[in-house]
Amino acid sequence: MSKKFLIALAFTAAISISAMITPSVSAQTSIIDNESSDYQDGSYDLDDMVLIVIRASKIILGIVGSLALLMFIYGGIMFLISSGSSDKITKAKDILVAAVIGLIIVFGSFLIIKYVLQVIGINWDGTKDISTATTTIIP
Repeated sequence: MSKKFLIALAFTAAISISAMITPSVSAQTSIIDNESSDYQDGSYDLDDMVLIVIRASKIILGIVGSLALLMFIYGGIMFLISSGSSDKITKAKDILVAAVIGLIIVFGSFLIIKYVLQVIGINWDGTKDISTATTTIIP
C-alpha cells in the first residue's frame, strides 16, 4: 500500500469516528440564533454576546479535538510504517507527543472557560445559574 492511500484511509476513518464521538451541532447551524423573533428589532444585550462566545468556543474546541484525534492516527500510522528506521520512529513519537500536548491544552482551555462561566453564573449551555454566581456585597 502506498503512503497516500494509508493517509487518505486514516483521514476518512478519523472523520467518521469524530462525527460519531463529537456532539451533534446539526440543530445549531450558526452561532447566532437568527430564527428567534425577539431579535427582529435589533434588541441584543450582553447575554446574547456571551451565548455567541460559548457557542463559538464549543465549535472551536470540537474542531481542535478532532484534529488531535487525526494527529494520533497519523502518528500511529507513521509509527507502524517506520520499518525500524530510527528517524521515522523519532518523528512518529514527536507527532504523538505533540498530539498529547495539544489535548492537554484543549482540556485546559475547556476547564478555564467552564470555570469562568461558572464564576459569572452561566451554565455551559448559556443559561443563567443564580445559585453559583459570586456576588459582591458593598457595605
